[in-house]
Amino acid sequence: MSRRLRGLRRMSQLFFFAAFVLLFAFAAFPLRSPIPVDLFLRGDPLIALSAMVSLRKLIVPLVWYALPLLILSLFLGRVFCGWICPMGTTIDICERLFRVKGRHPSQAPRWRTVKFYVLIALVVTMLVPAAHRSAAELGLTQTVGLSAVYVMDPIAMLTRTFTLVGLPAAQWAVQMTRDTVTSWSYTPLVEEHPALDRALIPVQTGLSLVARDGPVHFRLSLLAFATFVGVVALGGYARRFWCRNLCPLGALLGLAGKASPVRLAVSAKCTGCMRCVSECKMGAISEDPHQYSGPECIGCYSCIAICPEKAISVTIGHRDTDRTDELQLDRRRLLSAAGVGLAAVVLPKVGWGAMRTQATEKVLKVSSARLIRPPGALAEDEFVTACVRCGECMKVCQMNALQPAFGEGGLEALGTPIIVPRMGPCIQPCELCGAVCPTRALEPFTVEEKSHLYLGTASLDRSTCIAWAADRQCLVCDEACSYDAISQKEVEGIPRPVVHEDICVGCGICEWVCPVEPLGAIRVYSSGDRRHWTRAEQRELRQRAEDERQPESDGQLLYPGL
Repeated sequence: MSRRLRGLRRMSQLFFFAAFVLLFAFAAFPLRSPIPVDLFLRGDPLIALSAMVSLRKLIVPLVWYALPLLILSLFLGRVFCGWICPMGTTIDICERLFRVKGRHPSQAPRWRTVKFYVLIALVVTMLVPAAHRSAAELGLTQTVGLSAVYVMDPIAMLTRTFTLVGLPAAQWAVQMTRDTVTSWSYTPLVEEHPALDRALIPVQTGLSLVARDGPVHFRLSLLAFATFVGVVALGGYARRFWCRNLCPLGALLGLAGKASPVRLAVSAKCTGCMRCVSECKMGAISEDPHQYSGPECIGCYSCIAICPEKAISVTIGHRDTDRTDELQLDRRRLLSAAGVGLAAVVLPKVGWGAMRTQATEKVLKVSSARLIRPPGALAEDEFVTACVRCGECMKVCQMNALQPAFGEGGLEALGTPIIVPRMGPCIQPCELCGAVCPTRALEPFTVEEKSHLYLGTASLDRSTCIAWAADRQCLVCDEACSYDAISQKEVEGIPRPVVHEDICVGCGICEWVCPVEPLGAIRVYSSGDRRHWTRAEQRELRQRAEDERQPESDGQLLYPGL
């Protein structure tokens, strides 16, 4: 029975890991998965807690997805870490694959309380209001925190690693396979498995402008890779060092599991051979094999399988068990953890933060001319705290337009998604980034709404534009514009492009197709960002701009006076 239980746990680990990988693969255009591709992120209680506490509002979809795991932990303890967590399974696989062997539990560092201090620091970042002007001045009803959960949450970290590192590597491997198989005159792999091609290689959507080939590229991929390698390498100190000592999600579920009635009992058959102590990945069993720590046990039941006397069993209730749920946290370290959390909120704002400037009746946060957010993004202060930097939006972006921010929004925005038009535009028929965001940092939107979701404004540099500077006809940006925001104005007998700022939404397709190298003669800037407006206000602006346009005798739509 014990061996069957351990085998069942391993099957469960592999099943949920495979589900995580498949959902990640199907996060692509077109989105056809009947199950939310961000299911693991939505079901993460720590991410749900972070989003709701830091934003000071109830996000009902997150509650419904995260509540089952929390209830499971209340009744069964920290079983998520031993049976479900894809991060734990990935660490187990890597430790076996690269032969990373941790020290004996008696020799391993006793740092397992660190994860609780990490959790406390993260909670402080959720609770402490970010350092900015008054809420009324920002147009917000309440202040928001600056949650740092994205740094340590295991599901967000694993998804980010898969996106920034795994996806380019997989696409490179598929492309190499295709080239190799084609050179051998065999049927390409993607013709045999079209679903694999759709998941890994962005497909053509009917618009010839959006066809892409070759692997995607992401900034900060080296940092994501180094972070994940560091997590695996820590296994050299102790098996599953990350899960045992650092994971804040494990700490949260361990606290919830203190009320669990499911416990381990050791009978009088125990001979004190200590094999269970050596086998325990989490170091939950003390030097006395009859005693173990409840918040540390992940329910892997390896101790039951390894016991030669069959002295360990699962029981319900508190009888005949020597389980302890005391954490024994140090008061000074608690205060230090709270101080670290406070610093994590303040320093990004005052050290490398952003300025604000008055823009008509609204207050617009300005940090960089190239801080171009995806459609549906919340106002900047809310966005940087709600975004967990998981990379799902970057994964589904078929044009590779979304990239991790690196300095554009200051330290507080590091790793959040921005549009880099020269790498790829935000094409009109796609609305997937809003559909896969687990925390609603990107609110869902429709293709029709994209015509009035203002991300920025294109600006034409006449000193480098072929039509203006070289007196040669060039219609590339006008023909590519999906929103009819560029038209031709005849000057000295030559048609020259002009940008209608109240119609341009800053999708970046004009900058992407501009033949001027290396930067392009037309560039998109964040000056037209109107996320601080409601969608109704943005729709009204678009409608007013359309009404003001006048048909000219040559059939082109121009603003009066241009």
